[in-house]
Amino acid sequence: MKRSITSIESESFLSSFLEEKYKFLGAKIENHKKQRGAEDTYTLTVDRISNSFLNELSSDPKVMDVYYNPIHSPPGMRYGINIRYRIYIKYNKVPI
Repeated sequence: MKRSITSIESESFLSSFLEEKYKFLGAKIENHKKQRGAEDTYTLTVDRISNSFLNELSSDPKVMDVYYNPIHSPPGMRYGINIRYRIYIKYNKVPI
């Protein structure tokens, strides 16, 4: 039997992953949250993206897929695209 990963498990996994090797990406772990409408998917924001980060994260057995998009500023707040990105991590089911 398998179950979905919890928010605490996801945050712990990402914290240890980001703090070790990818601290320079400027991850905002306090923005970690479950993505509504997407099963087993969690998000967080980063200031920078690295191909090695995306490859290493997606090669972990817990992770099914990783995708991202730039975060746009709210209307009237700034001009152009914000320099941060939202990372989406879709997890595989974990054994009970």
